[in-house]
Amino acid sequence: MMKHFAAIVFALGTLVSYVAAYTTIMRPTTQECYFERLKPGNHFSITFETAGKLPIDFSLNDAHRNPIYSMPHTGEGSYSYTSTGEGRYSYCFRNNAPHEIVVNFNPHGPEDEVFLASHDATPAENEVRKLSHNIEEVRDHFSFMLFRNEVHDQSVSDTQKRMFHWAILQVLALAGVCGWQIYYVRSLFKIRGVV
Repeated sequence: MMKHFAAIVFALGTLVSYVAAYTTIMRPTTQECYFERLKPGNHFSITFETAGKLPIDFSLNDAHRNPIYSMPHTGEGSYSYTSTGEGRYSYCFRNNAPHEIVVNFNPHGPEDEVFLASHDATPAENEVRKLSHNIEEVRDHFSFMLFRNEVHDQSVSDTQKRMFHWAILQVLALAGVCGWQIYYVRSLFKIRGVV
């Protein structure tokens, strides 16, 4: 029993270490497609998010380019699919906006399940497989949150720098105006002979 538990923990740890996140910068009005080779019964899942929740179109197509699933005009999403045929499946992101959009996505193909894929799986192993998929989704969401936090921190830092420089410029302008007014008032009184 202990050997099975250790094997499951090792498989889960190895599976979690294979999680890979990708980031792409999509140019205006472009489409980028990525491919995954699947055999019948293979499981594929993907989670994606755009920086700033800007809308893009997502689609998953089978080996014959027939659409399986699409999410138009969305800033984030996830989808799981078990293939019915063999071939090169594609998942595409389309940017219809007139500006660049940063897209983070985490695909999980059949090679991510190599340690848990068993035809004679027990109910406990099936539950571990479901748990591993949930862990993948949590890790994906956490990596998206970290990316979003970095973008937010950079934005805050840039805003604070601009505010500091603007404040310095205002202080210099105020000191200049005050100095000029003092000079002008003194010269006005000199002309009148009061000073």
